[in-house]
Amino acid sequence: MKLIKRIAKGILILVLVLFASLFIYANWNKPSLGERVYMENPTQIVVMSFPDSFTNKDSAAIDNYFLSQKGVYSNIVSLKSQTLCVTIDPRETDRSTILASAQKFNASIVEREPLSAKAECPVNLNAFRKITYALNVRK
Repeated sequence: MKLIKRIAKGILILVLVLFASLFIYANWNKPSLGERVYMENPTQIVVMSFPDSFTNKDSAAIDNYFLSQKGVYSNIVSLKSQTLCVTIDPRETDRSTILASAQKFNASIVEREPLSAKAECPVNLNAFRKITYALNVRK
């Protein structure tokens, strides 16, 4: 019984030291602007492409259509590159819903493949950063 108490006490001390170390590390630096913006209001971007036959009138119609969708913050239509970028709130909608809405608006709008294999978002969004952000009192 005495051995079990010693082991439990040792594990408890170890856990407390690890938590204190993580807390100190989390508060070592202030979170970056990108981390603060993302962690407070997470967003996702859905990038789609459309045919080059679209006109300025079609661009305005796309703009109005997507801004009326639930969970859409903003959208950008570029006729020059035939690209449509829709910024969404993942708590209210998801990528598949937006893609289905785009197909309903015009069947020729499709999701654009990433330009490279590298991550396109400059904010580090892994679980460790989320935990350290939650523990940071300097935000």
